[in-house]
Order: sequence, then C-alpha cells, then structure tokens
Amino acid sequence: MHPLIIAMVVLGLLGALMGIHQRAPAAIPWILGASVLGIVVRVLLLEREKRALKEGSTGKVNHIELRAKDFTLYGDWLKENVRGHDKAVENVTRTITRGLQLSQPGRSLGSFLLVGPTGTGKTFLALMASKALWPDKEPVILRMNQCKDPSDVRLLLGSADGNGGLLTQPVLDDPHRVVVLDEIDKCHPEVLHCLFDALDGGRCRDKATGRTVDFSGCVFFATCNAGTETLRGLGELEPSAYVAKARDVLAGEAGFEKAFLARFSEIVLLDTLPTVHIAEIACLLMTKQWREQGMEIAYVSPEFLARVVIANSEFTHYGVRQLAHCVRRMTDPLIAEARRAGRTTVALGMGPSGAAALIEEPSPGRRVSI
Repeated sequence: MHPLIIAMVVLGLLGALMGIHQRAPAAIPWILGASVLGIVVRVLLLEREKRALKEGSTGKVNHIELRAKDFTLYGDWLKENVRGHDKAVENVTRTITRGLQLSQPGRSLGSFLLVGPTGTGKTFLALMASKALWPDKEPVILRMNQCKDPSDVRLLLGSADGNGGLLTQPVLDDPHRVVVLDEIDKCHPEVLHCLFDALDGGRCRDKATGRTVDFSGCVFFATCNAGTETLRGLGELEPSAYVAKARDVLAGEAGFEKAFLARFSEIVLLDTLPTVHIAEIACLLMTKQWREQGMEIAYVSPEFLARVVIANSEFTHYGVRQLAHCVRRMTDPLIAEARRAGRTTVALGMGPSGAAALIEEPSPGRRVSI
C-alpha cells in the first residue's frame, strides 16, 4: 500500500479517536485493547501461514490419483517411439507402474540412471515417459554438465537471495513432474550430494524460501555416458545382480559414490542402435516432418532408406543425434517440390541421377509402406 494512503488512514483514525475521547472517554481503553488484540491475532495468523508455506509445496501430491493410474497402457506406445530399446522400455514401464501403485509420501515414483553412448535415445526415452505420464506438463530438464563448481548447488536448490532453484521451484509450482538430470557424470561431486534427499527420501528444502519440496509425485531420469563398454560386457544377469555389478562399474569408471548410485531404482543400458532401428527412426522422423507440412508418405524405397543410413554413418560417434539433420538435408527439397505440385501423398525414392526424388508409387504387389 502507498505510504500516503497509510498516512491518511492513520490521521483519520486519530481524528476519530479524538472525537470519541471528547464524547465518551471511558471507551478509549476498550478500543485500544481491541486494537492490540487484533494486531496480535493478525501476527499469529501470518506466522501460521509462513510455517505452512515452509512445510510443503504450493500443489499437493494426489497419491490416490497416482495409485489409480495405469502406466502399462503406454508400454507399446513407448516402444513404437523409442525404437531398438524394448528391454529398457519394459524396465522403465514396470518400475514406474510399481511406483504408481505404491505411491506415498517419502519416496519418488522411480529413479533411473540411463547409461549409454551419445545419441542412443537416453534423454528421448525420459521425454517420452514424461509425455505418457504427464502429457500436459513440461519435464524439468537440468543440464548437469554445466554444474562444474560446488557453489552450483544453489542453481538447483535456490539461494538465500531469493532466487528459486532450477530443480526445486518447478516442483514447488507443480509436484507432478518428470525430472531429467542430463549428463550427470559431468557435474561436480558436491552437486550430486544435494540430490541425495530428493532421490532417497522424496524431499528436500528449497534454499530460497525455506519450503520443503515434495518429490513423491516425480520420476527421475539421469543420463550418463561413462561405463558403457564394461556394462555391455555384463551380459544377461538376474536384475538385482546386474544392478549390483553396474554400481561397481560406475563407481570405478564414472567416479560416482556407491551411496549415490544406491539412490537409483534401476540402472539401464541403452546401447548403440543396429542399422535396422536407425532406418525405423528415420521413417518416424520423415513421417513427422511431412505431416507437419500437410502431406503423407505412402512409400519409401529401400534405396532411399539405405542412403539415409549411410549419410548418418558419417556421424557414428553421435549415434542418431544427427539423423534428423540427414533426413532434412535429403527431404527438404522434395517437400518444396511436392508443395509446388499440390501433392498430399508422396512416394520417396532415388531418381535416375542417383539423387533423392519423388517417384511414382509401386504397384500393390511391390509396395512397401512405412
């Protein structure tokens, strides 16, 4: 409230008190007593509200609603979108389903350490799980490779000067979230320590507000490149034995503390994709790209797909991270050509010159749609 308005109100009250004192002096003590009592009650209410804010999030986790959620319905959808990692998808689906069924304060819905080479779909799996679980909410994506200094803890948990944490503030705003800790093997060890409470007990304190953040409605995904070769050599082990061996590997090769690794429900390997799955992903990317332009792909020739896979092989070190660029480079000119021709359905293949081209659809007996 503006100071001038406060001054006017105070002067008005003083004038009223002087008038009352002239007419009924005995009433003044009662008025003052009531005023003091009102002030005390207001202060106590403010303190109660302040404590309530510190004790929990703005939104409350609805555990009854979470326990009624059936995540198994999204297993096939996840496999369709995250190609080549059926075993990993089944693991994630099973663990999240169990976490939802057992939803309660003091534990997250699941925490996964996804290990594998660059460009194998680790972050993409986390984003697709978020889309399935909370389709109307944005996941919290934290680039952990930017947290190189111990003081970067304040970036995640907030600071005393009032800046909210990149981890805590979004969950305070909405406690139903998927949290992605991207490239967690590249951050400072002290930063990892600040995650212990959130991963283990489903709670931590936001340093900017002093409020307790409830992570019991969250799923955590952390990604890591280290230790891939050794994990690949573990082969088929019983799940609990695999996790125990994987912790030993990552403690040695990534430098993680075993106490930190023990906070994760599952350690999942997403290995390099074989050629057939790269071709499948290329088909998905092309279908999405052309649909965004109002056109459908009826057919893609094997030669066209082979050219895309060969183009991506130049970037083997990056997995399929460059695949979308390879697809766009081959199809953007064709989209422009199809648009000029007013096409709504296209077939893609290789022209006489060996370049990508719009072709006639083959006869039904020879047709292979995507």
